[in-house]
Amino acid sequence: MEPMILYPAIDLFQGKVVRLSRGDFSAETVYSFDPASQAQEWAGQGAEWIHIVDLEGAKTGELRNLEHVLKIRQKVSCSLQVGGGLRKAEDIETMLKEGINRVVLGTKALDRSFFMKLLERFGSQIAVSLDTREGRVQTEGWLKESGESLEAMLKRFNEIGVSTVIYTDIAKDGMLQGPNLEGLRDVLAWSRSRVILSGGIAALGDLVNCRKLTPANFDGVIIGKALYEKKFTLADALQSSARSA
Repeated sequence: MEPMILYPAIDLFQGKVVRLSRGDFSAETVYSFDPASQAQEWAGQGAEWIHIVDLEGAKTGELRNLEHVLKIRQKVSCSLQVGGGLRKAEDIETMLKEGINRVVLGTKALDRSFFMKLLERFGSQIAVSLDTREGRVQTEGWLKESGESLEAMLKRFNEIGVSTVIYTDIAKDGMLQGPNLEGLRDVLAWSRSRVILSGGIAALGDLVNCRKLTPANFDGVIIGKALYEKKFTLADALQSSARSA
């Protein structure tokens, strides 16, 4: 059995590392003024991947924190997964050329012709973020509803061969109340993509429960606020979530 990957999160807003509660831009907590140093801390604790989101980009549709993303790339050797504001092909190409390992699309994944061209060019370097509220997919930095159910969207992605999806239950994000495992089980059943869970991890026990999930397409978990609020260390989380073969 493959290991469950842990993705410590770095959410960027105006050059700072922040966390939001349920995507609310008025509920911002600042944790660091030096994103690259924060990335080095996660890498030093054993991170194989880091998940980075340009929150301003997600809201405005334009990259706002590119210089900070590229500085992180210069400072750490682990793999980087980056999303937020990636709605232009040239921005996506820039990210990948600069050594970002995987880019995450949200809103633009609904633009079928644009999305298919990206998949043809970049394949498994493209992931899709499925941010849901009560089973409906949200877009524009969680500010609008797509009108499509999660199940329908996943089945469409199965047909076109999306390699990785990130599942977020917005109600759980940043709340430290535990993940929506029932929703995750549904996503794993509906999807043929590799699935990453985001939102709600609050304790090491949540990681243990995630580790018990058996579907082969379960990739791993993004952890944010629990790390910044020091509920546990990344090193502890990696040890707790280790899977035996």
